[in-house]
Amino acid sequence: MTQKSSSVHFYVRAPYAEAFDIGYPQENVEGEMYKYRCRHCKRLTTEINGRLDGHAADCAYRLGAGEAT
Repeated sequence: MTQKSSSVHFYVRAPYAEAFDIGYPQENVEGEMYKYRCRHCKRLTTEINGRLDGHAADCAYRLGAGEAT
């Protein structure tokens, strides 16, 4: 008896889709197995915390995403 979870991909439904921005390009921090950062501004994902304003003010991703909205 398996029940399919309705929480699968919850982040694509409202209000989560508008609340979190996690679609930016990321890279692994060298020498750190579980640390990632934005490929453009080099801020850690834990500092960005899913917010567009968590990126550096001059981040190419942040500037590009700001133009799209």
